[in-house]
Amino acid sequence: MPHSPVKTRSALIGPKSLRRAMHLFRTIAAICLAGALLSGCGAPGTGGGVVDGGRDSDGDRLDDTLEKAIGSDPTLADTDGDGIDDGDEYDAGTDPTKPDTDDDGLTDAEEFGLGSNPLVTDTDADGIADYDEVQNGTHPAKADTDGDGISDRLEGGFGSDPTKSDTDGDGLDDMGEVQAGTDPTLADTDGDGLDDNAEINLWTSDPLIEDTDGDGLTDGDEVNRVGSDPALADTDGDGVSDGDEDTAGSDPLAGDTDGDGLGDEEEGQAGADPNQPDTDGDGLSDDDEVNLYDTDPADFDTDDDGVLDGVEVDDGTDPLDADSDNDFLTDFQEKSLETDPLVADTDGDGLDDFTEHAVLGTDPLVADTDEDGLDDGDEITHESDPFIADTDEDGLNDGDEVAFGSDPTLADTDGDGLIDSAEKTYGSDPNKTDTDSDTLTDGQEVAIGSDPALADTDGDTIDDGEEVADGTDPTKADSDDDGLDDAAEQDAGTNPTDSDTDNDGLSDGDEVNVHKTDPLDVDTDNDGIFDGNEIDAGTDPLDAADF
Repeated sequence: MPHSPVKTRSALIGPKSLRRAMHLFRTIAAICLAGALLSGCGAPGTGGGVVDGGRDSDGDRLDDTLEKAIGSDPTLADTDGDGIDDGDEYDAGTDPTKPDTDDDGLTDAEEFGLGSNPLVTDTDADGIADYDEVQNGTHPAKADTDGDGISDRLEGGFGSDPTKSDTDGDGLDDMGEVQAGTDPTLADTDGDGLDDNAEINLWTSDPLIEDTDGDGLTDGDEVNRVGSDPALADTDGDGVSDGDEDTAGSDPLAGDTDGDGLGDEEEGQAGADPNQPDTDGDGLSDDDEVNLYDTDPADFDTDDDGVLDGVEVDDGTDPLDADSDNDFLTDFQEKSLETDPLVADTDGDGLDDFTEHAVLGTDPLVADTDEDGLDDGDEITHESDPFIADTDEDGLNDGDEVAFGSDPTLADTDGDGLIDSAEKTYGSDPNKTDTDSDTLTDGQEVAIGSDPALADTDGDTIDDGEEVADGTDPTKADSDDDGLDDAAEQDAGTNPTDSDTDNDGLSDGDEVNVHKTDPLDVDTDNDGIFDGNEIDAGTDPLDAADF
């Protein structure tokens, strides 16, 4: 994996690092001169330095004769220009004529600054040269830069970051990941939404299998969304797997999710909702319906008589029999209707009660069942729906439509794509398809945002219909926001839908109004440079000689 980019030479061996390197050289030199490391320092059989009476022209603590013998320049204190005097290099055992004694790509001064050995190409013997370690961002003197138990070289093989003990930041160090068989570069090896550390150390789920318990839910889903145990297929032990409970919407942590006395598994068998104690909302609990009344917990009216099972139980009627007393019109119906048996049309709306109740189903006690301003009898005359205040769902009640003269059974009386209520809102004519005669129907105008009652919505002197045909915005005088309105663009010959017609980097408006350049010519002064580039450069786009 990519690591920190290599530093520049100046960054690798800055003033402080160079001072430390020089101090180290001189310390080694002092030891050598003391005889402790005589066999490994300086030239064989010598201790380096200036022979009594010898000449040291460059002041590098080596007399000129010795410098000539070892190949260094007696007139330069630092022959190889690596920032270390020849005398210090001679004492430390490095080559004063080579800035990089071990030819590993790092100068001797850089190696001492980093703490690596300038005489060995791979200081930490980890199989990666010192220079490559620096390039990779690892420490050339540490075989395991991040201390995670895996050498820098092996980390390269795994693709993990040798500078981070936990490459993927999942809380499990790279060595732990390798031992567990997970990917040290992926926080969530199996991609189940749960990081490897959590799977291994918290949930005991398998970080290599996205659904450890095979219940149809990923481990991450179980922990993060559902709250169930990713290592148990049926967390609550109710006989229904966590995945099936999640699909059904029940709680995989509770055997009786809704607490109605009927277990989730029994609810499923009965077709009831394990999340609702009264699935069908009829006033009876699912448990009572199944175990007490033998009614259907998923059907609020088991016998389809129009009365809720709960109401039937409260009233004493049989929720399993549609006509408890076996008559044609039950007493319950008469009592419920409160109709007058002596008046054929109780509410005086022009329809008799039997027709309202048995045929139409309208309220025989209310002349205008849907309260739309039109009596039920008149609704039948106009073929509108007496149960729906706005039969055609156009936003106007049927009574208002009849008074207005529009058709209460047609949402769009004139068929212009705009419902009648919208026509009223916009001030357009519900009986005329193009109120403002701009060649666009009222519906088209509303759809694009223009005013169906104004031929030129944006006031740019171009009719909305013409704008649509030209591809401009009839609601914006300047469709492309370039500082020129659409009419001005037509006059100038520019494209009103392209803010920079000639693509020279200047908007048409700026070309015409500010710079006086030609919005149709990328290079107004024909000097080979786009007008926009000239403006950016500060030259005159109108003067070919100014570029």
